[in-house]
Amino acid sequence: MPSQDDLHSPSEGEEDSAYPPLEPRHAARVREQLGLTRGQVAWAVSAFQGHPLHPDTLLAWERGTEAPTAHQINALAAALWCSPGDLLGEPATLLQCRTLLGLTVEQVALGVGMTRDRYAEAERRNRWRGSERQTQALFEVLRPPPACFVGACGRTGQLRVLLREAVTGWWPNYVRPVAKIVPVAPAEIHRALEQLHLAYQRIDNHGRTGAAAEAVEREALTFLDRVDEQLWRQLRTREPDLTRLPERRS
Repeated sequence: MPSQDDLHSPSEGEEDSAYPPLEPRHAARVREQLGLTRGQVAWAVSAFQGHPLHPDTLLAWERGTEAPTAHQINALAAALWCSPGDLLGEPATLLQCRTLLGLTVEQVALGVGMTRDRYAEAERRNRWRGSERQTQALFEVLRPPPACFVGACGRTGQLRVLLREAVTGWWPNYVRPVAKIVPVAPAEIHRALEQLHLAYQRIDNHGRTGAAAEAVEREALTFLDRVDEQLWRQLRTREPDLTRLPERRS
């Protein structure tokens, strides 16, 4: 359980940021596995949170058209007899990683070999500047997904530039630079970059004119704008390679 120091009466926005967003498919799957209707779950959520919840709101959560607050996620988890983590998407910040694991700031700081204040500041800013040993410990304690770790290191923008160059150019030249940022085995980076390059090349504008050409151009720009998200989807099932942690920037 979090310590009293961690539960510092946060505002609703701060409280919500401690959780990743609800993963609609997870919420629907857990409910269906229990054989419960939305009406039954809405009734239970209402009881746990202390005020009514309409089944249509639960339907909106399961469709991803509305997002519950952290308090509502806790109530939904209680209604479904599961942990909040069973209903949530991938953590995107150090805070979200810690919250999902039920650890206190003190426990993480001790585990990674930092003072409490230094780790708390890293979590508050979501900026990781630990040593190689501390980074190894961070992966053992918090198990951050690759996307979360790259973001905490402040290198998402740099990665995005490399990925855009890779998919539009000779992608094998970018395996090593990307592997210096992303804590995944180079063989997996190689496979992912090849797939991204092929996906981008399939957006073919050859011989198109007018509205058709404009539509393809928009599709290509959207792909490039979100190319890092495409990479994470390719790597989502891969475990971080702790023998090849990203190089620190000077």
